[in-house]
Amino acid sequence: MVLPPVFLIHTATIQKRHRMQKLTYTGATGTPVVGQNVTGGTSHQTAVISALGSGSLIVKTISGTFTAGETMTHAAFTATLGTQTDYVNQSGEYQYYWSNDQSGIACRFGYSGGKGEIIHETGQLLDQPLKCMLPETVTIDAVDYRIVTVSSGFVGTYDISTSYPISNVTALNHYSAVLRKVTV
Repeated sequence: MVLPPVFLIHTATIQKRHRMQKLTYTGATGTPVVGQNVTGGTSHQTAVISALGSGSLIVKTISGTFTAGETMTHAAFTATLGTQTDYVNQSGEYQYYWSNDQSGIACRFGYSGGKGEIIHETGQLLDQPLKCMLPETVTIDAVDYRIVTVSSGFVGTYDISTSYPISNVTALNHYSAVLRKVTV
């Protein structure tokens, strides 16, 4: 039994995490500009320049793999591409960006006990985690996806702490995701 739409009263956008890329280049003319698109002359791939390095562009929103040796251009810049690799910062960490992956997803936000807090048997007040019920058709995991909503009472961006499928007797019914609000 799939959940009827009446139970899914909120909407959300699911975002996917991607690694930023480093494009090395030689033979540059002009100056690259952060925020501009760069296009590969042979591959026709595109990316948005996020930062500038010495002889390199740090890019995001990449449409695919560029071809080594091709000419990269944008309005005020032309260069020959050397390599395309995952971008690693000075601390040796991969850098990421988020893009909208699934939009207008019907869902339901709520707390297990109906409130955001419960009283523990010791009398201590405990915060209940926010949960989100998602249809069985979505793609999510707890590392590469997050949820953004403008639904009243739940506005914000949330990391997925954990998610698990809920099945009935015959098939996957929906996913339940435990969320943690993040500052963007």
